[in-house]
Amino acid sequence: MCMPGIASPNMDRAEYEESLKVFWDFSNVLSTAEKKGRAEGRAEGRAEGERNEKLRSAKNLKALGVDVETISKATGLTKEEIENL
Repeated sequence: MCMPGIASPNMDRAEYEESLKVFWDFSNVLSTAEKKGRAEGRAEGRAEGERNEKLRSAKNLKALGVDVETISKATGLTKEEIENL
């Protein structure tokens, strides 16, 4: 059998159609995997951005003299995370 989706002179119609089916199935699998990977990457990026924003806010609040307990409640960060800023 030759490369999927490519007809050869010795290939009959059924073989050719089967090779096209294999090719398109493979192409769809790759497309689906790519979409899933991009969606996961976007979700990870959003989560990282949210965390960075919380850390920046906590650092600013700490610099203003706000107590650690209040910063923790406002940002959702642990007291240890805030104290390490």
